[in-house]
Amino acid sequence: MKKCLDCDFYMREARIEGQHPFEIGVDGQSDIRVFVPTGETTNFFGIETDKCIVEKVKTRVCPKCGKVEMYIDTTKFDK
Repeated sequence: MKKCLDCDFYMREARIEGQHPFEIGVDGQSDIRVFVPTGETTNFFGIETDKCIVEKVKTRVCPKCGKVEMYIDTTKFDK
């Protein structure tokens, strides 16, 4: 568990939701994702495009001060 940098209290995992009219899943919710370029290219139907790692954005909140942090899982990145 991560501690809040502002008040040194343990943060809790949370879920963030919002209105996204373009893409709704079967459960009626949409996810926020980050597309991180890898520096490589790939061919998609004859069009060269950047290869990306796609990660769902996660959130955590401090129950004491209300600070909200957004982060992604970086285990797929080169260390």
